[in-house]
Amino acid sequence: MENLIEKSAEQIKDRIEFWFFKYFNKTKSDFNGNEIFTLFELLNAELQTDIKQRLNLDQNEIPVLVLKISESEFIINTTKRFVRIDSESTEIIDYSEFEWHNGYKSFVVDKEKKISTKQDGHFSEFGLRKLNGEIIYWKIPTGVPGFGFWNVTKKCELIGRKFKLTE
Repeated sequence: MENLIEKSAEQIKDRIEFWFFKYFNKTKSDFNGNEIFTLFELLNAELQTDIKQRLNLDQNEIPVLVLKISESEFIINTTKRFVRIDSESTEIIDYSEFEWHNGYKSFVVDKEKKISTKQDGHFSEFGLRKLNGEIIYWKIPTGVPGFGFWNVTKKCELIGRKFKLTE
């Protein structure tokens, strides 16, 4: 068994943000919180408060990234887990259970109209594979936001595999 590296929630938050900025090749000042895939701390205060109430965060868990699915549905990357919330339910995948992304369920959304998951403005089922082999499908945006989510958050398996959150 590998030795886990102890990291604080702030250190893990910084690592996730580093991956986010590196993928987009931008800095924090290039974002304003209105993007579909953005930093949680840039959301307006009211939305942050609403989401935090629904997240039921652990004591030293920090929400870092948010992927906006709709006005009431979000996928939040915290320092410990993926959380999909909507007006009726919450689904959680801890990073310690996360193995990898399976990608979009159907790469071509509509062959006749030539719409693919590489184009912005659509939604497609996206698979997150757990260590036990189970694949959880969540509908996420296509195009830049979806591929950003895919590429940034695939690294979250490192958090579950290599890091131990310290108090």
